[in-house]
Amino acid sequence: MAMGAFFALLPLPIQMIAAALMAYITRVNIPAAIAGTWISNPLTFPFCVYAQYRIGCLLTGREAIGFKSHDALAMLTHAPMPFFVGIVPTALLLAILIYPLTLLIWDLSATGVQKRQIKKSPPNDTLR
Repeated sequence: MAMGAFFALLPLPIQMIAAALMAYITRVNIPAAIAGTWISNPLTFPFCVYAQYRIGCLLTGREAIGFKSHDALAMLTHAPMPFFVGIVPTALLLAILIYPLTLLIWDLSATGVQKRQIKKSPPNDTLR
């Protein structure tokens, strides 16, 4: 999932393919890597671009340009360098945050499934 989250924030038109290929090479869960790329979707894209731009401004020491409409494309055309500088740090940060969160959710769901199976199983009659 973290691998997919990393590729989700990279401005590639083939995010799922890149995440799946890297997951195959590094021998991690390919479907989880593909699902992780869905973090970047039409609803979250403007927020991702804005976060990348702001972190890029912070890293380059530039002043952020104030946009009233938060138009991502206008921001990229007027100041593309902070955006490109902010891509990798935000992708790494998201991947680092997603990894333990995914493990926690997986452990909680697996524990819940085990508890339900224990409740459903009939009592074991070993005494005869």
